Amino acid sequence: MKKIITLLICCLSALFTFANDGVFYASGNQLIPITETDISVKKEVLTINRVANHLEVNVYYEFFNPVGEKDLLVGFEAMSPYNGLDPIKAFPNHPHIRNFKVIMNGETLPFEIAHVETGHHDTNGEYSFSKYYVNGQFKCWSRQQIEDTLNSWYYPDMPVDYVYHFKAHFRPGLNIIQHTYDFDLSSSVEEEFYFPYVLTAANRWANHQIDDFHLQINLGDHESFHVFPDFFKSADEWEIIGRGKITIDTTWGLTDSKATPVFHIQQGGISFRKTNFHPEGDLNISQRRIMSYMRSMELEDYGWGSGVLDAIMEQYQSLWLPDSTDDYSGLSAEQRRILKNLPFAYRGYIFKSKELQNYFESTPWYIPNPDYNGNMEVFTNEERKWVEFWK
Repeated sequence: MKKIITLLICCLSALFTFANDGVFYASGNQLIPITETDISVKKEVLTINRVANHLEVNVYYEFFNPVGEKDLLVGFEAMSPYNGLDPIKAFPNHPHIRNFKVIMNGETLPFEIAHVETGHHDTNGEYSFSKYYVNGQFKCWSRQQIEDTLNSWYYPDMPVDYVYHFKAHFRPGLNIIQHTYDFDLSSSVEEEFYFPYVLTAANRWANHQIDDFHLQINLGDHESFHVFPDFFKSADEWEIIGRGKITIDTTWGLTDSKATPVFHIQQGGISFRKTNFHPEGDLNISQRRIMSYMRSMELEDYGWGSGVLDAIMEQYQSLWLPDSTDDYSGLSAEQRRILKNLPFAYRGYIFKSKELQNYFESTPWYIPNPDYNGNMEVFTNEERKWVEFWK
């Protein structure tokens, strides 16, 4: 490896194999040193918040530099999106990354974007970026090269990756870096969204760990999502901040039978903290489509055909209604009553009806909330329409 003094905030080793109709936008990673070995990570606070269909990532670092002042080249690697977007429109900025900002020791740092040859997947499905920095120079593609490549053969997506880069001045002792950016959530046939974030890169620092690590995830209220046990051993290591519960799923994937915690959040988020954190796996968050984790609602007990409730529940989650009740004319009055009460149940309403209460308690996501009195003023317009539709 060429000796370069480079740090990388790397986004995207491709940890997923794309299904048909899947779209891959962006992901996240740690600050990564390439050859620098005497700086250690004293503290990291990684905060991930969902806002509509994108994530806001805020990473707070405390680095310790034991030697004299130094200027380092810092980069942020972003894989080209996989979504059939017009490649020319995806130039020069990454089309799904916005509000990129780095503040170091109170100073906002300027950055540039290099467009480098697309990397590749290895035999394990992990993504490797091309060797784009050689002899102190970025091997960049021009807009004309991109257009010529696209015109020469069938190349449906952008033929280059993106490297956001900037110079960082490390002073002796403690240095604080705050990195923020927004990006669109990826999805696939099976997943409403997924988000991979590489944690293992932290092991490249001088201390081969993060002395004090804190991860905070808030994907919104009334959400259920998986966090795969790749960097932790037990769901007991997580704390729910707000109101929620954890169930265990052993059905995810065709070959991976590891028990995976599913977080059902009525309000708030989740938190993971660890000292002397030496991650042996990466963060992978996924929300399976509603049909995948609502099957415990026992369709057969209510005489519903397979797939009917799946479709209805997915419509609720996406706040979309069919054009007519004729599509569900075979539903009984009790079945329609259950559907009408979904927005109340998601907020934890405790039903006076024993039948309704027993039904919702049989689901993995229902969490009783004695503080919620059934007030519809907290509903969205779409949820009010939902209630009216199923009356």
